[in-house]
Amino acid sequence: MADITVRVIEEADSYDLMTLDEVKAMLGIAEDNTDEDVMLQAWITSYSDVIATMCNRVFAKEKVEETWRGDTEPFDTDRGRIFLTHFPVEDDDVEVVFAPSAYPNPDDDTLPVEVPYYELENRSGKMQFFQKWAAPIKVTYTGGYDLPEKTPPALKQALMLLISAARMTQQRELTSGIRSLSHRETRVQFFDVNAALAKQGGGGTPLGVAGETVKALLYHYIRFYV
Repeated sequence: MADITVRVIEEADSYDLMTLDEVKAMLGIAEDNTDEDVMLQAWITSYSDVIATMCNRVFAKEKVEETWRGDTEPFDTDRGRIFLTHFPVEDDDVEVVFAPSAYPNPDDDTLPVEVPYYELENRSGKMQFFQKWAAPIKVTYTGGYDLPEKTPPALKQALMLLISAARMTQQRELTSGIRSLSHRETRVQFFDVNAALAKQGGGGTPLGVAGETVKALLYHYIRFYV
């Protein structure tokens, strides 16, 4: 397993996956209704971080310098690749790539040779080198998504499921133990959220209903280290 050091040079302006207006629109809340704005914004920031943690990565676009070191040297050409931590990555956003060659410089055997020969897979951030190389490899680049404008739809859907579950839980707790209210000739009967969720196999927990869907949506965005 590679040892990776990431130094953030320029942090992202926002790590939120959606805007408050987007969330309110999807929940059917009027734009001029600000009653839940503070709580909704807190959920956006909190659950955006939860999703990033679940996926083991940072989604927001940042400028970073990464240093990669492997377990053994030299590395074979068929294993001469690294997966940048912030992706997707455009070709023009890679500024510096330094990969010492496994072969010594013929003019000075104490100096490494810079290896400019690589191929970048933009979507996954895979950087493939075409000759043997030795650690450390250093790459300075800008990668990730321009959040929240360029957030992938699947991530937005996962965030909405988490926020909807949190909102349902809050509303359920506010009416916990209350089945109906009466005033003179008027009687209001409350919908039993707990019983409905239990019938759906959610164990009475809104997240239990949405949890498997969230996992399925996030699976292809998870960063695995091997």
